[in-house]
Order: sequence, then structure tokens, then C-alpha cells
Amino acid sequence: MGAVLHLKHHEGWLREGRPIRARSVLADVAQLTRLPAVTDRPRFLRTAAEDVEDWAVAVITFEDGTKGTVHSNDTTLGGVRNTVTAYLTNGVVQANITPNTSVVAYAPEGRVWGDEYITEKVETTAGWQFPSPEEDWVRGYPQELEDFVDAIREGREPLSGAALAREVVEVIYAGYLSAATGRRVELPRP
Repeated sequence: MGAVLHLKHHEGWLREGRPIRARSVLADVAQLTRLPAVTDRPRFLRTAAEDVEDWAVAVITFEDGTKGTVHSNDTTLGGVRNTVTAYLTNGVVQANITPNTSVVAYAPEGRVWGDEYITEKVETTAGWQFPSPEEDWVRGYPQELEDFVDAIREGREPLSGAALAREVVEVIYAGYLSAATGRRVELPRP
């Protein structure tokens, strides 16, 4: 969610000198791994979800009329998929955060790799794998911390500052409200 909102904020700063914010949210959530059709079969999905959804989708309408779709789940075989795709009027940009192809490995059986960590939530280490060297760096954690410390030291707003953080929380809560009521939730805007 944060990546999508950050991109729209950045686009707005470049185009209009102010962020483009979310105007409304339509969402749905589910606990798919609790369905009998899933629990009555062999379990390949690696999930520890107890009292929380394991699947969600949100359609965000922005102030400029554009749309964003955010899908999140813990029900994807093959491990975590963190991707962002932006469909533009003059191109397409796809970021494969995890998995990415910086390292690709293959083993005919999972025991080849033993207990070696490959990547988050992968249910088997057999077959083609996308190990994640420097996983924290690829996900941007050290860069976020560095920018935060630099922002304090330099007396400036972090690249992902309070306005973005507030909007991320606002949109997520609006998504939960939308899922609970089955209706689109309009966000209060001046």
C-alpha cells in the first residue's frame, strides 16, 4: 500500500507541486486458509494466520481520477511476491522487489539445500528458487533507516514522511471499513 501511495505522492509533486492523494477505497478481505476446501487437503501453504485475514484486495481512486489496485495475501504458493506494476499512458514499469532474479537456484529435491534459508514463506526448496541475498537491503529497510536518521540530522522531512504515513494508515483503515460494510469509503479531503 505504501509503495503505491508513495508513487502517487511523488507523481503529484512532479506534476503539480503537491501530492496526489487517495480519494476513496473499495476493499474486500478473507481468511482463505480457514476454508474447508483448504483445511481438508494437504497443506502446502506456509501461513500462521490465526485471527486475521490472509487475503485482501483494495481498489483506490485518487484525486486525479486514476485508480490503483493493491492485492496482498499469504496464500501464494512459491513464497512471497512483492511486486509493483505501474501502467502509464506511455509505458509500463514493473518492479520485482521479491522475488527478483539476482540469484536463481535449482534443486530436484528440497533436501539438497538442507535447512538453508532461501526466502520468506517458501513452502519447499525443491525446483527453481529465487534466494534473496541481502534480503533486508532489497526490501529497502537499511535505506529507510538511513534516510530517517539523515532527516533528523539535517532537520528535514524523511522521503517517506508523516503525511505519507498518515495516508497509508488512513487508506488501510478505510479498506477495513469498506470490507466490513461492502461499500466504497470516501476519504475526507478539503
